[in-house]
Amino acid sequence: MRHLYVHIPFCRSRCSYCDFAAEALGPHLRAGRVAAYLTALRTELDRHLELLTLPLETIYVGGGTPTALPHDGLLELVTHLASLQRRPSDDEPDSAAAVAAAVSGAVPRLGPGARPEFTLEANPGTIDATLLAALAEAGVTRLSLGVQSFSPALRAALGRRVTQDEIDSALAAIHTVDWREWNLDLVFGIPGQDWAAAVADLEAAVSASPAHISLYDLTYTPDYAAAVDRRSGAAARGAAAAFSEEHYAIAVRFLETAGYRRYEVSNFALPGHECRHNLAYWQGEDYVGLGAAAVSTYGRRRRTNPATVSAYLEGEPPEEEHLSDVTRTWERAMLGLRTAEGVDESDVAQALDQGAIERLLAQGCLERCCGKLRVNPGFMDVNSSVLAALLVTPYGD
Repeated sequence: MRHLYVHIPFCRSRCSYCDFAAEALGPHLRAGRVAAYLTALRTELDRHLELLTLPLETIYVGGGTPTALPHDGLLELVTHLASLQRRPSDDEPDSAAAVAAAVSGAVPRLGPGARPEFTLEANPGTIDATLLAALAEAGVTRLSLGVQSFSPALRAALGRRVTQDEIDSALAAIHTVDWREWNLDLVFGIPGQDWAAAVADLEAAVSASPAHISLYDLTYTPDYAAAVDRRSGAAARGAAAAFSEEHYAIAVRFLETAGYRRYEVSNFALPGHECRHNLAYWQGEDYVGLGAAAVSTYGRRRRTNPATVSAYLEGEPPEEEHLSDVTRTWERAMLGLRTAEGVDESDVAQALDQGAIERLLAQGCLERCCGKLRVNPGFMDVNSSVLAALLVTPYGD
């Protein structure tokens, strides 16, 4: 396996809409559990090194907010992880060259034309130019910045405690270091969002010049749905969903006109800047996950670590799941059909309803070419409905 995910479950504070495994940093920091967590990550990595094929092609450090960690601990972690992407014979570049190479995404280490991808998630208010330069020097090649919305009112609707000054400062830091390989996250269909606000978000995102933009349709957790209902009434959720259904395709065209190719349902990239780590997931490749709530999938095994920091530090065992060949095939079909490339039809035929394929081809929902099957780009906004009609639920082994 050449893909590694590392989960950092700490944030400055919890956003009410968020459903990721994340906990407030402060109490853990004061109790010494952050340092203990970083040590536990190293221990878990050592335990699973034999599963990894070095040098790694991709590393993704997500959260939570990895950049909320104390900087010395964060830099020590990423430096160690980045060493897994270097061949033993690689010469270490000098610091200035390392920074320039990382931010431009031009480090050919894995062979002719190839380079490692090392993504780190960040939030505004937790990065500056000094830290970004240090991260690039340590080996990080790609940044993912969680903005979600440039509107203070819409961020408040998400329960997101990020100020406009923090967003502006984060973007300024990215451009000061001239970091070019980076993603900007936006959420679409926030309660209270209208088309003018959506356009303002899209224009601000494009103006920031990221190489990659993720535009996620808002998903309601039970707690967040209840909070929205208390604040604005249940009708607000319905209105937001209707807005998203009506306008998401227009937002897609906006990004495509700006040069961003929709290569997955919610992900857009300038040509050649797709996230290779996420593509590995969608293409059904094996990967190792480290940290609280992290998932590993390899062969016919899936391992899910305990979800909380305390459980992880206490050494609770992960959940182990046996995956049948039928289930793996179904997952490859489901994930691959979320991408613009689609899937090799013969590889996933076991997971597809053959009658549905012909109906969906006749209706124009699917396209078939050179052995590949994909959802017609014009139907990507209803991808879930197409897949529901197409996929055969994997019963038994």
